[in-house]
Amino acid sequence: MKRHLIGCLLLAAAHLCSHAHDAIDADARKVYLQKLESLQRTAQSAAAPAERAAALVETGRTLDEIRSLLNEDIISHGRTQGLETSILIDQLSAGPNRMLLSPQSGLYLANNRPYQDALALAPRSPAAPLARYMLMKNQFYDSFVDDPLKPIAQDKATLLEMIRFGDALRASRDPAIDAEEVHFILGLNYLRARLSGALPAADSSRRFADLLKIFRARWPSSLKLATLEALAPQ
Repeated sequence: MKRHLIGCLLLAAAHLCSHAHDAIDADARKVYLQKLESLQRTAQSAAAPAERAAALVETGRTLDEIRSLLNEDIISHGRTQGLETSILIDQLSAGPNRMLLSPQSGLYLANNRPYQDALALAPRSPAAPLARYMLMKNQFYDSFVDDPLKPIAQDKATLLEMIRFGDALRASRDPAIDAEEVHFILGLNYLRARLSGALPAADSSRRFADLLKIFRARWPSSLKLATLEALAPQ
């Protein structure tokens, strides 16, 4: 029951925006599509790889913003609502920016392709850390329904890659990268690695314990800390 409640809390936090939901009207739909088209032109242009990578990362973030609005509708009303919303979904589905519904959660999954393409194009560009952060965050929250330690489907190679991303992002000073979120997801990925055998149990437990000390020092009143402590190995 505890893990079910934690899972519901984390899933809601991942998909709800901090502001009140605004329906997607005709103007918003046009703005989103025009922005995505402009970013696509840059990404496919002869610009420097770093500039093209930045456009790809911004494409991913724009799709994440749209996805949050769609999922708010689903969480609040059981489905997406409005003609303009339906048109936007259809228009996105006709191109590379499509988003798919999760059969397990009933929510829209992240389209992580822009972040992956950005890293393949320019892995050392200024936009690369944000691409890794968004990939780690989306991959984690999309990977479970109720229990964050029981992913729907996550192979060991992907889990280890996300751990490498998290370890590297701990030192990031990019204001767009939430350090608390990085430490939180990394801690839970350590626990996943322990349970799945992706890392030796002793190594995973040590890394988790070290990270938990840091979390207690930096974010002592965080609900995420309570989650980590509730799921910590006994």
